[in-house]
Order: sequence, then C-alpha cells, then structure tokens
Amino acid sequence: MTQIEDAKGVLQGLETKLSDARARHAETQVKAMELAYPGNTGDESARKRLDGLNAKAAMVAAEIASLEAAIVTAKRHVAAAEAAEVDEAERRKAREALQLLDSFSKRGAQLEAGLAAFVAEYVALTREFHALDRLGYPPATWSLVQVNMALAIGTKLQATNLHQRFLAPHERRDFRDVIDGWSKHLRAKASARLNRTSKAA
Repeated sequence: MTQIEDAKGVLQGLETKLSDARARHAETQVKAMELAYPGNTGDESARKRLDGLNAKAAMVAAEIASLEAAIVTAKRHVAAAEAAEVDEAERRKAREALQLLDSFSKRGAQLEAGLAAFVAEYVALTREFHALDRLGYPPATWSLVQVNMALAIGTKLQATNLHQRFLAPHERRDFRDVIDGWSKHLRAKASARLNRTSKAA
C-alpha cells in the first residue's frame, strides 16, 4: 500500500466516524427535544433522562469537533502524500532525462562527423567524375549526376522530417545503386576497349 493510499484510508475512516457521530448527535437531539417539555415542567423521570441526553449530546458534539479537526489534518496528510508522489515522479523523469541526455548530447557531434564524411565522399566523387570525364569515360552528364545525387539525398531524408518534398517511388535513388550502375557500365566500356587493343596486337 502506498503512502497516499494509507493517508486516504485514514481520512476515509475519520470521515466515517464523523458521519456516525453526526447521526448519533442528531438522534440524541431529537430525543432530547421530545423530553424538553416534560423534563422542564416537573417530570423528574423525564428531567433525569433529558439531563442524560444533553450530557450525551455534549459529548458527541465534542467528538464531532475533534473528528473535524482530525479530518483537517488528515487532508493535509493526503495532500502531502500526493505532493511527495508527484515530486518522486518528477525526480524519476529527471533521472531518466539525464540518462537519455548522455547519448542525446553526443548526437550533434555524430551528425556533424557523419555529414562531414558525406561531404568529403561527395567531393571525392566529384573529383573522380571529372577525372573520368577528362579520360573520355564520363558516368553521365554532370547535371544528371547532380540530379541523381540530390534524389538519393532526398530518398534518405524521406524517413525524417527534414525532407524538402515527398518523392514518388520512381524518383527515389540509392547512392550505391546509382554509382554501382555507372561504374559497371564504365568498367564494361573500358574493359571492352582494352580487349580490342589486345586482339589487335
């Protein structure tokens, strides 16, 4: 049982006692009112019973006042237990956040490093394209290379909220597939040229 459940259980018990005491007090007052006339007009038996009921009513009234005061304190205990539970929940969230931040705080450096590596690879790809172009083996036109590389980037960003626009399936590209396709074509072309030279020799 939690601290809140304990505190609420105590409060509920006090409220039940208060309800019972108020019922007893009301019942006692009704009986006293019934005996008010005979008890105050010379009926000794009624007077004695009335005095007993008045004494009982006074005792129950004191009990009611005590229970009401106890209930005020019990409600403070419930509020304190609830506040403690909220505080513990917030502390637990703070601890979990600190644990997540250990990895989250490293993402910036990893993203920077990953993007820097991508840029370096793209610069190297650009340099090698132009070298192949000068040798007479361009993979494609430079504008087509740029379009396909941009589409490949867009394809990778489709799974994030960083994409600039949604790409239809036929527009999507994979860096490996595009570059491997170009390379396979050029490799076959260069190999064919070498084979022709060998046969001619």
